Amino acid sequence: MAYLILDRKLFIVSILNLFLAYKIYEYIQASEKKVIRIPIAMNTSNEYIYQTLVTLTSLSENSNKDNIYDINILIPKNFLIDYRLKILQFELKYKNINIILIESEKPYVKFDDYDSNFSKFFIHLLIPKYDKMIYINWNTLIFSDLEELFNTNLEENYFSGFLSDDNNTIYNNFNISLNKSINTDVLLINTKKLKEDNKINEFKKVFNKYKDKNLDEKLMINIIFYNDTGILPPKYGMPNFENVDVGLNYNEKISDLCKYDKEEFISSFYEPIIIDLFCKPWEKGKSCKQSDAWWYFAKKNEYFNEIKERIGKLFE
Repeated sequence: MAYLILDRKLFIVSILNLFLAYKIYEYIQASEKKVIRIPIAMNTSNEYIYQTLVTLTSLSENSNKDNIYDINILIPKNFLIDYRLKILQFELKYKNINIILIESEKPYVKFDDYDSNFSKFFIHLLIPKYDKMIYINWNTLIFSDLEELFNTNLEENYFSGFLSDDNNTIYNNFNISLNKSINTDVLLINTKKLKEDNKINEFKKVFNKYKDKNLDEKLMINIIFYNDTGILPPKYGMPNFENVDVGLNYNEKISDLCKYDKEEFISSFYEPIIIDLFCKPWEKGKSCKQSDAWWYFAKKNEYFNEIKERIGKLFE
């Protein structure tokens, strides 16, 4: 009987030692694991604060909690204190989220008749500490972690984005023929290359040449970087088309040289990672695809009642 008791004690001690050894192993593995830091750039303003909160909620909720997200948000100087605090609350709720608010007034480059600060073009000057960044607009929804997007090879491109179908229309007004153009609500940006290559003089030249044609960031990026833009997989930046046939019609309008593979496009339509809200649920309600998803993330935000009160007239 004494031997049996002794054996039990040895057995229990052995189990405890194994458990302790496993915990030490777990601790060592965790300490050796490389932290993935994913820099994000955004713009917002007093006008779009509630849409920004929903976008940030979708990103935070679906992020891999082992990855650190540095979310750099460009704001105007008149951005309300209350709105700043609402955004900073994400750091308290999500431990892997860092919020950096950066005041950025227009114009960044001085022109008398500037109509935009073209912050995406000058993102490497406004947020200089990263060599690569993901840009997401305030009218997007994120359904998964963005590590894979961040690790996408930019090659020698300055910007990579979702293919646009306007390459054969808008740019004719500039007497420019493009075989491809990209949307700019979701971008992977090679800030290292932008820092290395000074394009400000080229920017000024193009701006002065076409300033009477309602230039915006998308036009400027596609005109100046036409030969140096990459194409993101369609799951990153898929517009919320009414249905898949409307999406396929959009894809058909893209140049044959670079349109998306039909099967990949269909798969991305049904299982997107980032949705670009061409149709805005807060304006058109359930007539917009992904309206339910937008309100789902709005409900997860602690300011949901305020969101519903301010921009949720069509919420059901």
